[in-house]
Amino acid sequence: MHQNGGSGEKAARAWLAPVFFVPALALAAAHVWRAGQAGEAAALMVWALMCLTRRAWMRPLAAALLLLLAGEWLVTTQSLMEMRVALGRPWTRLAIIMLAVTAFTAGAALPTSAKAGRAWFCRGRERGFMQAAAFLLAFAPLFGMARFAPQLMLVHRLVPGFGVMQALAAGCWSAWVCARLADRTKAGRTRLFAWRLFSVVFFAQFFLSLAGWSLFSMTGEWHIPVPGVIVAGALYRGAAGFMPLLFAVSVLVLGAAWCSHLCYFGSWDAWAASRAKPLPHPGPLRWRALSLLLVCLAALALRRFASLPAAVACGAALGLVMIPAAFFVSRRRGWAAYCTLICPLGLLSCLAGRLSPWRVRRSSTCTLCGACTRVCRYGALTKERLEAGGPGLSCTLCRDCLNVCPRGGLTMTCAGHGAGGRAEKAFVVLACALHALFLFSAMV
Repeated sequence: MHQNGGSGEKAARAWLAPVFFVPALALAAAHVWRAGQAGEAAALMVWALMCLTRRAWMRPLAAALLLLLAGEWLVTTQSLMEMRVALGRPWTRLAIIMLAVTAFTAGAALPTSAKAGRAWFCRGRERGFMQAAAFLLAFAPLFGMARFAPQLMLVHRLVPGFGVMQALAAGCWSAWVCARLADRTKAGRTRLFAWRLFSVVFFAQFFLSLAGWSLFSMTGEWHIPVPGVIVAGALYRGAAGFMPLLFAVSVLVLGAAWCSHLCYFGSWDAWAASRAKPLPHPGPLRWRALSLLLVCLAALALRRFASLPAAVACGAALGLVMIPAAFFVSRRRGWAAYCTLICPLGLLSCLAGRLSPWRVRRSSTCTLCGACTRVCRYGALTKERLEAGGPGLSCTLCRDCLNVCPRGGLTMTCAGHGAGGRAEKAFVVLACALHALFLFSAMV
């Protein structure tokens, strides 16, 4: 009976959170709507409704949002009072009302962040912090873009002023993917699904912009969507450009995971490879080294002797090789043939990934059972490599090996540290945020 009474008291206390935060968010939404910011008003109301789902990852974000809104009310109060004083009009009543709204909004953060909030936001607590971080890392950059460069947001182009909804969708998608990637039983399928979805969205927008729908083009110009051309294009133009910079930043942040989480080509090669059990790999590095050399020499030769249409045709041909490689080799051999034998960017990703702190290492519980070797699609895991301490240079940090190991014989480390799985959790958060940013800003 005591336990039941405690549960009833806890349930009653839980309702204090929405009783306060929903009206506070509604007041803020009305305020920004009146200021002409319909998109942000809609986002606030959508967020209020989302908080009714009681997901644990929303609690710290909701409390922080309420405090930020209280600060916004204070700034607005000061501005209105200064305007009233300058016009010689009475301001006392206005100040009392505005300060009351400010206090109510700030006060709503207290039950949200205290026991009532913990009781209300009770679903999925085990991964709540990870999901909150994944949401914030995806939402914040796109929110800044919606505020200061809204013309780059597809939703803003469709419905002016609503770019913030695109940022909110990106944050929520990042949080959802994070929860599933953190679950070893779902991580493999989720990675392939989310990765393929990004590729579909990217190529759909590419072909729409190519067909004349400039709405789907970020800059009004388009490039050949072939990863190898990122290298060749820079050599052909004699300038780095945006894509090499984006690739470099992504590799520095996430290491060689570019090849297993972000590359719009690799998703299809990995999907084809997943249809069969991996057979012995012929050795991924030497073939990609040869491919990189040939692509670089071809780019320099085209710059010297050929026209732009010829260079574009060669770049497209490099991409078209992916189709037979994936569907005739990868599906039969069980490893990603295009990614590990042909793609020159893949080699650069693996080499540059050594500058990032992320590594997969063998732990003391490994028994050399071979489970990890049987799921590796990149030729990185052999018995010899495991005995040496971890996968080879062609490892793309896909984490399939970690997810399948029955004894936790492999761990992910960051700068040599990975106690308690913290390094892997941080990696998953960053991977989800980058994936969401790529997916929701996939215009070319």
